[in-house]
Amino acid sequence: MSKKETIFLASKKVIFKKSLFFFCFFGVITAAFSQESIASKLGYSADTRLLIIHADDLGVAHSENRASIKAIEEGSVNSASVMMPTPWVMEAANYAKENSETHDFGLHLVLSSEWKNYKWGPVTSKDKVLSLIDEHGYFHNECKSEVNIEEVETELRAQIDRAYAMGLIPTHLDTHMGCLVQTQELMEVYLKMGQEYKLPVLASKMFPPDLLEKYDVRIVLEDILTIMPEQYEKGTVEYYTEAIKNLKPGLSTFLIHTAYDDEELKGMTIEHPDWGNAWRQKDYDFFTSESCKMLLEKENIQLVTWRQLKDAYFTDP
Repeated sequence: MSKKETIFLASKKVIFKKSLFFFCFFGVITAAFSQESIASKLGYSADTRLLIIHADDLGVAHSENRASIKAIEEGSVNSASVMMPTPWVMEAANYAKENSETHDFGLHLVLSSEWKNYKWGPVTSKDKVLSLIDEHGYFHNECKSEVNIEEVETELRAQIDRAYAMGLIPTHLDTHMGCLVQTQELMEVYLKMGQEYKLPVLASKMFPPDLLEKYDVRIVLEDILTIMPEQYEKGTVEYYTEAIKNLKPGLSTFLIHTAYDDEELKGMTIEHPDWGNAWRQKDYDFFTSESCKMLLEKENIQLVTWRQLKDAYFTDP
């Protein structure tokens, strides 16, 4: 691996960890947003351990779509989000549209394009979002905080509007690689999208309380869990098993990536083992296993979805 590629991979880890600092430890903002209120709102007791098992990155590849759909239909995955600028988005959007009354599909809002040879750019006309793209017209390799906020808002609206135009009615919004939690300005435009489109937004207690109040953030998770490189090296099964056993009362989520370790994914993730083809196959293997289903049942984990939360909090009585 070249020095340039090594630096890139290292910087991606730093960016992801930085995002998780904002994004990983969710909790109570005020009594109105307490875990008890979320559980009660969904009809459970306050000490119930609620869990969303959420597959990121639908639309990125045919392999990702196929594996994620099978994990939803036959495994324990019960939620997913779609990346609107990606090459295989139509396949994901069509599936979401066909299952619009039952399945849980949100939007994985995108401002980066991290793979070496496999790229995508904005939904908006490129001349309107120049700060968001590189010299080739693609999104930058990594999250950028020095961007034009008005251009960010233009692009996010375009991604959300494209979903509705394709017939995909999203259940929630979240952010690819945590790009929208890099600065307070980015957080604000992110929360603004949830408020204006009347959608739940994955938002951390690290967000400024005044912003959470300003944009009427109603849903705060107890924890967000995603396996990191150092944990992956110790074993996927071990990490997920312990994480499930140690879930706290209240609402938590796993962010996972389900795909097949096939030639398509090997080409897409070349020279990028973190969150790469083998990693995604292992996520798929665990969350489609009988042992996972049995563990969730043994631990009395109640699976819930963003669709349920959207209906509970955003549907007029």
